[in-house]
Amino acid sequence: MPDWTPTTLARIDHEYDRRNASRPSTGRFGSYISARENELNEEERTDRSRFTAWAWHIATPPVMSPGYVEIRPDLSVTFDRDEDGDPLVKVVVPLPHSVLARQHRPGYEVSDWEAPYGRGERYSQLYGPSFVKRTAVLTSATLLEPAKDWDLYVPSGGAERRVADAQEAVETAARLINVYVGPRVADLFGE
Repeated sequence: MPDWTPTTLARIDHEYDRRNASRPSTGRFGSYISARENELNEEERTDRSRFTAWAWHIATPPVMSPGYVEIRPDLSVTFDRDEDGDPLVKVVVPLPHSVLARQHRPGYEVSDWEAPYGRGERYSQLYGPSFVKRTAVLTSATLLEPAKDWDLYVPSGGAERRVADAQEAVETAARLINVYVGPRVADLFGE
């Protein structure tokens, strides 16, 4: 698996999915999709945004853990729909004080997001302070990206293609998130 980059927010690890499946032919994700396809109503089976939102929800934690879709550890990325039913990507980005402009940093000593000890990863998951001995200011940005004009995968609607459709839907969504949203997240960090 290649390392994370400033614009890579989501990726699929097919090998891990197959290697850790009870049925390698369908993979872990395929088993989850098969077990939950009764959650789909008739119009969701062919609607690209509804189907992708359903499949993305299954492909990511907490439903699948680890997920079929692997999210960059320092972020939260969800694929959903807005009030009009249009597709929407939501990315929550914890922002350590060091990335804030000096005039926007607290003027007093505060605790900040913490990375796990000894990891040294560029994009490691951040946590609130373990022991709060002074004021902690945990800043984050929420980026909402409309995806109505994206070329999302259109599912066939057939039960025999449900797993393949779900795989295509989330793989397409992950690729488009990296293309359209990745540069916006990189901009937040000045990368």
